[in-house]
Amino acid sequence: MKILLMGNPNVGKSVIFSRLTGVQVTVSNYPGTTISYTRGFMKLGEEVAEVIDVPGAYTLEPTSEAEEIALQMLDTGDIVINVVNAINLERNLYLTLQLLERGIPVVVALNLWDDTKHRGIHIDLDKLRGFLGVPVIPTVAVTGEGIKELVENIPQATSPSTPVRNRDERWTTIGSIIDQVQHITHRHHTWLERLEDASVKPLTGGIIALAVLVGAFLVVRFIGESLIGYVLDPFFNHLWAPVVLKL
Repeated sequence: MKILLMGNPNVGKSVIFSRLTGVQVTVSNYPGTTISYTRGFMKLGEEVAEVIDVPGAYTLEPTSEAEEIALQMLDTGDIVINVVNAINLERNLYLTLQLLERGIPVVVALNLWDDTKHRGIHIDLDKLRGFLGVPVIPTVAVTGEGIKELVENIPQATSPSTPVRNRDERWTTIGSIIDQVQHITHRHHTWLERLEDASVKPLTGGIIALAVLVGAFLVVRFIGESLIGYVLDPFFNHLWAPVVLKL
């Protein structure tokens, strides 16, 4: 079985690929091009499945060499895991509809699911599954959340009967889906969410890590000194030592 990971650029495909396959991967150039793709393997029940991280594409109507390669590779796969950016659902669904129109079994990984909460984006998963007719699994690739459920649903990938639409019809369909499955509310981030966001950024993350190390050192030092000065020394000098000296 050959599983294709497909989605728009920068949606977390490579991280999900690593979660599925581990470290034993092969990077190759597509024949006759300089476009590279990554290939690995995963255990799926009793079967070993080949997994390919297809070059990112916004559409199956190629406008770049990478999208041309993605379209050609689509014909070689048995199942597609369509990785979708949950915080930009509308744009990502264009490729999803095109994949469904091709009639290949699809399962959707709705990635960056944690960011939807931060941004006040509410997505009705049951309704989205109903509109698409395929499994939709919320995932957070960087933490591994949802990956187990994604693997369990790969055998449930389906290819529902989907009419072939033109560009305008697809966007009209997407607009209708978004209106019914997505609701955005304004919310203020809590201090903990702001801290979480800052901790994963290179500059602020380094500062926070340094502050944690310094804080841990100071806590250990002062707590240790306090224990020695106010607990351990009095105990040994006034209680334990007199008992030992009388023996």
